[in-house]
Amino acid sequence: MALPNEAEMEEVFKLFDQEGTGIKVKEIGTVMRSLGIAASETQLQDFIKEAAASNTTHVTFQEFVAYCQKCQASEAGKSVNVSEEMQGMKLGIMRFFDKLSPKQIRESPPEDVKIADLKHLLSACGEKMSEEELEEMAKNIRNNCRTTDGRVNFEDFVKLLQV
Repeated sequence: MALPNEAEMEEVFKLFDQEGTGIKVKEIGTVMRSLGIAASETQLQDFIKEAAASNTTHVTFQEFVAYCQKCQASEAGKSVNVSEEMQGMKLGIMRFFDKLSPKQIRESPPEDVKIADLKHLLSACGEKMSEEELEEMAKNIRNNCRTTDGRVNFEDFVKLLQV
């Protein structure tokens, strides 16, 4: 994901910098998330340690921009194979919701999963989806994927997510 432009970053930064002295070190993650920048907890801890090393409780706008650029650089170095990552989700659904044994999954893995199970998982884990978002997703699944009896072909679902 590309960084927001500097003017947009400065505008959001100023919302948190009420006194003009910079944002509090502990607010770095909050301000980044407000800009749609997803820094890992490890990165945030590193930024806090770096700021603490300079004996300051506040971070200037230029320091903040540098932290955002570091996040962007580390994110650019990571390439995620969505299809591979989603296979783990499929296995979890088959074990947890469908109650299949590892042997059943190995010998004859089903190609589809229940749409209701996907909705439950996406409403309860990670960045939780609202009921409206879940219904919109279910509608997209039914319109764009092979579905049978409330189940969706998992490969089609993964392709839908990648569009």
